Amino acid sequence: MSDGSINVETGGLSKFAGDVGFYAQEIDPQDIDRSRQAFSAGVTFGTNNASVEVLALKEKYAETLTNSLTNLTRFVEAAKILAEAAEQAARDYRAVDDSSERSIHNINYMLTTATQRARATRFPDSPTAGEAS
Repeated sequence: MSDGSINVETGGLSKFAGDVGFYAQEIDPQDIDRSRQAFSAGVTFGTNNASVEVLALKEKYAETLTNSLTNLTRFVEAAKILAEAAEQAARDYRAVDDSSERSIHNINYMLTTATQRARATRFPDSPTAGEAS
């Protein structure tokens, strides 16, 4: 007979938290800042080339670089949030599972005790009558 408790498998949540957290920890915000500083002088290639095509390419490159660094910063921030949320969800599920298991055991104990007492009352000469004590 099943104990009726609900057991949520939290290993997947914890693994996800660890995997995502890896990126949040391994991509150092200081490295991103250093990258920003390295490119703070702007796009330096083609300085002596007056062609419209090179100028357009430099502008597109600068825009792409800025977007990439912004996306990387946001990715790290999101990874931290997701890792923390997944780990908190896993902790919460484990706590609920533990609480549910204790409640089920308490209910089963109370039902068993009540059943034994009822039997002892109905059948005082029964060999199991003394189990309710």
